[in-house]
Amino acid sequence: MRFRKIASICFVVLIPMLPLSLRAQVPPSFETPPAITEAEARRFLDEYIAQYMRMDINAFMVFFSKEAIENRMLPYADIRELYRRTFDNSDSLLYHLEIYSVQTYRKSSTVLGRYEVIQSLKGGGTRKVFRGNIQWDLTREDGSLKIREINYGRDRGDDRSSHPHSARIG
Repeated sequence: MRFRKIASICFVVLIPMLPLSLRAQVPPSFETPPAITEAEARRFLDEYIAQYMRMDINAFMVFFSKEAIENRMLPYADIRELYRRTFDNSDSLLYHLEIYSVQTYRKSSTVLGRYEVIQSLKGGGTRKVFRGNIQWDLTREDGSLKIREINYGRDRGDDRSSHPHSARIG
């Protein structure tokens, strides 16, 4: 008799909990991140340019994926070092960008444009001007846009001793 009572009480207590435990076993729904919009890509590049001109390497490198590649060959660590040298050797940097096109895809975006960077070097007032075509491949990582790849060229006649994003001085 006592066993029946305990079994009945357990049954009465467990039955109301049954739907809760079944609901907890349903796998969570996986949401697909939203596609990158043209407006989002343009905002990202506006922020990228603003940080570039502030010359704060840590804040600037947040824009790059740890898997980023520059000009089809430089990995993240080398990209960081080149920008650090550019910032360290500059009194100021101006960055002008004309965007030609923004192609958006489900998981990425490609931005094509033309840049002009005006670098004022420390200790002498020397200015260098770099211009050419540029392309960014953007991706979303952990909810934020990141540069997966950046490729740029230089117009003929520009100073060849350094490139637009890194000063190779000394």
